[in-house]
Amino acid sequence: MQTRIPVSKPLALVIIGLIIGLSLGLGSGYAVFYPDMVNQRSKTVEERIGDVEHSVAALDSKISSINDSISVIDGSLNGILALADIVNQISSRVSTLENGQITLNNELKGLENELNQVESDFAAIEDSWSDVTNQFSDLETAYYAVNNELTDIQGLVRENDGVRILTGYMANPPSTFEQKIAVELYNVMILEEPSFKTWSDLYGETTAKLLLQQEIDAIAGGLVWNPAENTPVGDDSYQIKLQTYFTLDFKPASLTVRNIHLEIKATVNIDSGAVNNLQVSLVEKM
Repeated sequence: MQTRIPVSKPLALVIIGLIIGLSLGLGSGYAVFYPDMVNQRSKTVEERIGDVEHSVAALDSKISSINDSISVIDGSLNGILALADIVNQISSRVSTLENGQITLNNELKGLENELNQVESDFAAIEDSWSDVTNQFSDLETAYYAVNNELTDIQGLVRENDGVRILTGYMANPPSTFEQKIAVELYNVMILEEPSFKTWSDLYGETTAKLLLQQEIDAIAGGLVWNPAENTPVGDDSYQIKLQTYFTLDFKPASLTVRNIHLEIKATVNIDSGAVNNLQVSLVEKM
């Protein structure tokens, strides 16, 4: 049984260092390992605990620094997340605005189409109104034309009323007017009919005129009067001239005179039927 030689560990380490130094050709191998080993061996337990505590404190400080950095990073991350959320909200709002813009554009296009349709309808209404206006203008022109014709017809009717009144009046004229006709007829007969002049000279002018008046009174109701002139002299009055042709069969003088032309005129009031200013305007032998 071999007996082991007790060797202390420091000594063994020194020997190992020398061996390594010699084997490597380095005389510093000893200087590399030995001092630290000696220092480690020479420290007490309390010193080692202090070193550990110091190392733990340093590690704790580093961990705290790391925790602070993590907190900063976490805060930054929360800020980034909040910012991302805000960006998402803004993006959502922008999308909503874009959709709203699209909807508004569509509505504006629809409104523009409706406006174009309204303009088209208005243009059609204008054309229709123009046609209506033209038709109304034509109708108005026709109305005025008809109204003028009616006015003319009414005027003619009133004129005819005047003629009718005077014609009716001359169907039975007053004796004073028959006397005027007889005087004018006498003057023509004296000039135009020698036999009548001879007879008048024999029986006298007064007798001749009286007998002529009686003859006029006898034929007055059968005379046909025609209007020669009809002139308005006021709102309700007309100056009317009538004419007639007749044959005078004057038996007292055994004389027949054909185609005697007689014209009379008077002012006739249409509303009252009054006949004024009755005159003999012409008596002639045709």
